[in-house]
Amino acid sequence: MRAGEHLWAIGDVTGIWPLTHVGKYQGDIVAANILGDPREAHYAAVPRAVYTDPQAASVGATEAPFNATVPISELPKMETYSRAYAESNGFLTLLSDGERLTGAYALGPAAGEWLQQATLAIRARVPLDVLRDVIQPFPTFSEIYVAALKALRAQLKSG
Repeated sequence: MRAGEHLWAIGDVTGIWPLTHVGKYQGDIVAANILGDPREAHYAAVPRAVYTDPQAASVGATEAPFNATVPISELPKMETYSRAYAESNGFLTLLSDGERLTGAYALGPAAGEWLQQATLAIRARVPLDVLRDVIQPFPTFSEIYVAALKALRAQLKSG
């Protein structure tokens, strides 16, 4: 993001993912570099969210050799969740190269928050075996990862 001697570019002017959170990230990277802590920007796991009701969100690749989709209607629910979620057509889809998560997309309440886990997994190149071993809080929306990873594993075994 260095544009010249003592000149840096961040945000939409870079032409890289014109999203507010990317501009904030780039600002953090530039500030670290200016302060003598060299950092590089990485864009393999940029979360994208549309704040509609329900939210639509994605991160990472949009296609992969393996994918699994789980509907939100199969999620365990707490009494505090709206009953409308039980009848929702929302879902979580995970994408994989067979070893790691490479992408995810979701439709549902707080889908942008769901994808935080996928964003970290893609950025850190977390193996699928490790993701399958993560303990999810129960009953919460993150429990959808248990079912999605189970479905992905079944696809990997049969593929």
